[in-house]
Amino acid sequence: MADAHDVWGEAGRWYPEIVAVGGASRAWQAEFDRMALPLRVTTREGGNPHRTTRVESGELRADLLLSPWQRRFHLALRAGRYTLLQGYAPDLAAAADAARSWLSGTRPGQVAAVWPFLGSVALAEARERGDRRESSWLWLYENHCAQPQGIRLRSFLALAFHEPRLRALHPYTSHWTLCFSRNQHWPYSLDLPVVAAVATPDRYVVRTRDGRAYDAAGALRLLLAELPEGALDQGL
Repeated sequence: MADAHDVWGEAGRWYPEIVAVGGASRAWQAEFDRMALPLRVTTREGGNPHRTTRVESGELRADLLLSPWQRRFHLALRAGRYTLLQGYAPDLAAAADAARSWLSGTRPGQVAAVWPFLGSVALAEARERGDRRESSWLWLYENHCAQPQGIRLRSFLALAFHEPRLRALHPYTSHWTLCFSRNQHWPYSLDLPVVAAVATPDRYVVRTRDGRAYDAAGALRLLLAELPEGALDQGL
């Protein structure tokens, strides 16, 4: 076990059965073999060979990453350069089954309907049609991967998601700050108010004039009041 510990580091304690068979690639390959599928697992280029692995079919691929901090199986389903579905699978078998469906050509929304750990059907379909604004809103609002930014902004997003004036803008985060742009693509417009989470739970600062902290409803009211005229005349 000393050698296994050296190559896995602290992550090895979360995956004893995977350490025992020699790493993520061998363990995931065993799941595909169990399904009698002719899929061959490889090691992701540049990734940790013990915790990262992938399987491909044409331009479609499935990447699996074992978290080094806790027992979590992150699965990303991609087409070319684009990630269309991602989430934390409950185990290797579920990750292999979802990957099998994806690599067989199943549409993103259909995959999400069967494996909800990959996000909602609406999010999958927005990503498939290339709607960056809608998919960004859904990613932040649903936060099915429990991203820290989404957790800190949760109370504000629960209200902002249902506000048409904001839904017409493209949202993105920078550290703990929620920003908005008229444009879905870079360069983003940088002249709109932003919302920052503060240390007190469910309190926010709208960075405009006063810099005070508000609850979610107060922050939303101030943000809407500070939006300049014509903010929704977007360059899509």
